[in-house]
Amino acid sequence: MSSVWLVCRLRRWRVLLPFLISVVMSLLVPSSIWAQIGSGTLAANSATGASSAATAVPSTVLGQVINAATGAPVPRALVRLNDRAVLTDDDGKFRFEQNTLSGANILVTKPGYSASTEMQDGGNLYLQGAQLGVPLELRLYPEALLTGTVLAPDGTPLARIPVTAQRRFWEDSGHRWVTVGQEVTDSHGNFRLAQPAGEYRLETRYTPLDRTNGNTGEAVLPVTVPAEGSSGASQVGASQVIRAHAGEELHFELRPVVSPTHTVALAPESGGGRNFMRISARSSNGSTIQVNAQVNGPGGETKIQLPPGTYTLTARRNNPESPEQAETTMTVPDHDISGVVLQFGAIPAIPVELMVDSSVTSDNNEQPPTLPQLGLVLQTDDPDPERGDPSVRPTARRDQSYMFVAPPGSYRLQSRNAGAWYIKSATYGDADLLRQELAVAPGSAGTPIRLMVSNQTGSLQGTVNLNGSPAACWVYLISAGGNAQPVMSLRSNGSGNYTVAHLPPGSYQAVAFERKHSANYRDATSLAPFATHVRSLTVNAGEKPTLNLDAVPIAEVAP
Repeated sequence: MSSVWLVCRLRRWRVLLPFLISVVMSLLVPSSIWAQIGSGTLAANSATGASSAATAVPSTVLGQVINAATGAPVPRALVRLNDRAVLTDDDGKFRFEQNTLSGANILVTKPGYSASTEMQDGGNLYLQGAQLGVPLELRLYPEALLTGTVLAPDGTPLARIPVTAQRRFWEDSGHRWVTVGQEVTDSHGNFRLAQPAGEYRLETRYTPLDRTNGNTGEAVLPVTVPAEGSSGASQVGASQVIRAHAGEELHFELRPVVSPTHTVALAPESGGGRNFMRISARSSNGSTIQVNAQVNGPGGETKIQLPPGTYTLTARRNNPESPEQAETTMTVPDHDISGVVLQFGAIPAIPVELMVDSSVTSDNNEQPPTLPQLGLVLQTDDPDPERGDPSVRPTARRDQSYMFVAPPGSYRLQSRNAGAWYIKSATYGDADLLRQELAVAPGSAGTPIRLMVSNQTGSLQGTVNLNGSPAACWVYLISAGGNAQPVMSLRSNGSGNYTVAHLPPGSYQAVAFERKHSANYRDATSLAPFATHVRSLTVNAGEKPTLNLDAVPIAEVAP
């Protein structure tokens, strides 16, 4: 009997104990703190014995989706919280109940809108704890409309003419034009292209009319908008662009020239058989025509169709071992011509030599980088019109050495991050390629690019605050010169902290943005609107300064 009595008493205390503890705690601890303990938002600091508020896991995630251009709510937008999704109501509001996540990805989408105006930013947001626990304001950017009409010189609408929208895209190594949209004109010559806000140009390609109007022997010549000095274009650097804002509609009238075409027979000076040949013709007004070449006969005679005018012809034979290029200036009269000779020569092959600075340290057991690890490119502002790629990358030789096969032109040498190593110097003859462009002339070959690498770097650390609170943001470091990495970008973590472990010595400007922000950071005017957020610093080898930044909120970046 005694053992049964003892078990009963223990069971009774097991029931009463939680009740007694709650009574005592209610007498000793304020109700507000007790409520936090009950919800799991107060944790004991085991190191100090003190209590501190920890990040809560909000049970409800809510907010509103607004039009970034007008501030109006956006109804029927799809909001995703990881694998859950809801539609916003008529007031643009959304709500997720029973949330158990301390961090989550949030993405909002709706046809006709974009979640970001940056090409490399998908609009996804990763929010943690306290960020999820407050009402969220998510922004959608209405697409811009680029509309217009393509007309012949006499005002006749031109149907079935492809119109492309080229978007200017800036990245750490420079800029390039990316085709983001294309539409063929309707029977009235009209086109309509809906695109995110950004910088654009409109183009029509060289279009023979044979396929649409029978054997007319006519072609629509290419035209680009904006042309120099046209309205609706804003000056950016040395070129003009269409700056399309979110929700804006811009209308353009394109009037390409329609011209009869004539056969031009080209004869290579040296044999080339039927090797594939790409031919472009740059007219005296600067426009480029990509022509279809018909190779006839074993001698490699090639026929192309061109309208009357003066052109610089550039032809390339893509021989696997030694690509060749020919360039000649010619005038097409009002009839067919023959006997135009193409004198092919090897495209300049520039060797690359890699050396290690004598002052490097080896205590970290890191081997010097190989040339491919440096991520070298020659960047040009005048890319191949057919490839659209402004970069030339090194080519490996059979002896495992490397060279740049670069057509004549001007280039900037650039490199990506190579861990603990950086390019300390780069020379081509007497030219300092960290401060000067590489000028490649026809027939120039043999002179090597000499690179010297070093691991004598500095480092950088800091915290990024957004509206007074630490946050995950994009940090941009812009070199003041003498650096093969003119712009370096990285992202702070959810606590706002960032670290650059290996930073080439030199002077920099630093700026942080809430979202990814592509711009021509080589142009000082690109930072002028955000001058209050820009910080300057100098980093020496072996140093690790701290630089805290206040990020530019997305609302201050014009959509």
